[in-house]
Amino acid sequence: MRRIITALLTAAAAVILVPSAASAAPTEATQSCGAIQLTGSLTMPEPGKVIRQSISIGDDCQVVTGPVQVSTAPTGRTRLAAAPYHTYSEMYDCCGIVMSALYTDSTRTTAGGQVTSSSTTFSTHANREPWNAGWSVRTATSTGGCAASCPSAEYDHHAEFSYQGIFDTTGEWYYNVHDSEVVLNGNGTATCQQSVNLRHSFIGWNWVHGCG
Repeated sequence: MRRIITALLTAAAAVILVPSAASAAPTEATQSCGAIQLTGSLTMPEPGKVIRQSISIGDDCQVVTGPVQVSTAPTGRTRLAAAPYHTYSEMYDCCGIVMSALYTDSTRTTAGGQVTSSSTTFSTHANREPWNAGWSVRTATSTGGCAASCPSAEYDHHAEFSYQGIFDTTGEWYYNVHDSEVVLNGNGTATCQQSVNLRHSFIGWNWVHGCG
């Protein structure tokens, strides 16, 4: 149903750095890079392919935007025409541990250039610490879709995560907000746009987002 756009693969990444307000902070956070917003937009690849991009916080809090990569889907993850469109937004710490993540799966049927039916589901991941601490999901919602046939079905997914644990016992320093928008078009194409807002960030953190 879908054809990959080989001549025009659009991908945009934007970064906004906001100075953090002065406040009491745990030891690690005294080296915080402040509040950061990362965004990215990708075109859904053809079935059997996945598309991803990595954006990391490098030395001196400089944001390093990686290239858009299209590759073969892992075994067991190959998407058929009628299978869900999968997206992911994963925030890693400097040790490669996924702190918070938002995943979505959306489906659609089309006829005559219109989306005749569509649906979406979502899930989250929050890294916990052994002593009943770590990251927690504060809220997670999903809205959108069409009540009848429409040219495009758009879904907005939102999840917020807080942290209270060994690196911050107050629970007020780290807070990650993930947003993922999926647009399913009646002409067989689809796009995904994602963002993550970090109340505080740290050198070595890495955001990976993609769809397929």
